[in-house]
Amino acid sequence: MPDDERNLLARSRAGDLHAFEQLIHTHQDRIYNLACRITGNHEDASDAAQDAFVRAFQALARFREEAAFSTWLYRIATNAALDLVRRRPAAPPVELPVNHPAPDDPEREAARREIGRRVQSALASVPIEFRAAVVLRDLQGLSYEDVARVLRVPVGTVRSRISRGREALRAQLTDLVTSEG
Repeated sequence: MPDDERNLLARSRAGDLHAFEQLIHTHQDRIYNLACRITGNHEDASDAAQDAFVRAFQALARFREEAAFSTWLYRIATNAALDLVRRRPAAPPVELPVNHPAPDDPEREAARREIGRRVQSALASVPIEFRAAVVLRDLQGLSYEDVARVLRVPVGTVRSRISRGREALRAQLTDLVTSEG
């Protein structure tokens, strides 16, 4: 763990809210993206990310530094996102409008957005235990060992879930890959 993160963590544990805000700022984009990939929509992702940071603050005293702070935070965020998915009926992914400059090639941009929509939709259809493993490994870049820590399952289970999740995605996206390649 970097010294500045260790310092922010120590100050946060002592009740320094400004230090915890800095920790949140460092990790908020990755936590939101993780939650968005697991929940499949922006509203639930925002709720899960917020819940994860609240839970993390409440549990700071129990963080033992056996793993990286980010791994511990991913575990909390994954659990928050999984809790939302389990409690709420599945909703189709929602793309929020964003003000981007006009693309140089509108057709290419439209195709890129359609591919992104299809991939997100396919990901949302993958069973949650496989989706969480694929998101953590392939989209968040965690090692197999870190994914195992986050999900609290053996590494062999992680490998199996990732394999099955990738196969489910491949089955959903075969036509997309063959038409692009």
